[in-house]
Amino acid sequence: MTEVLPSTDQLDAVVRQVPGVDALYPAGSIVSTVLSATVHAVTHPGQAAPMVLIEKQADGVRVTVRIGIGATESSTEVSGRVHDAIAAHVGQSGTVPVAQIAVIVARIG
Repeated sequence: MTEVLPSTDQLDAVVRQVPGVDALYPAGSIVSTVLSATVHAVTHPGQAAPMVLIEKQADGVRVTVRIGIGATESSTEVSGRVHDAIAAHVGQSGTVPVAQIAVIVARIG
């Protein structure tokens, strides 16, 4: 059976809808971000490159996201909501187990 990885575009939208998230930043390293943006620009002209990083590993997928939250928000609560939203979205596919979800708070305020 072929594993179907979750769509980064859909995960971007899922994370942006989480209460308390007011920004989404590229989650990969500078090199991977530039490479991903270049490939995305060629394959999807006119669309913004996805911000959520999905990496396939032997035991499942690793999802990394970098968020900005409002100054009045609790980083713990918002991070937990983002984690749960990603887990629910990826879990809906039922074909790829989640090995790790990393939520990085890059900015508060």
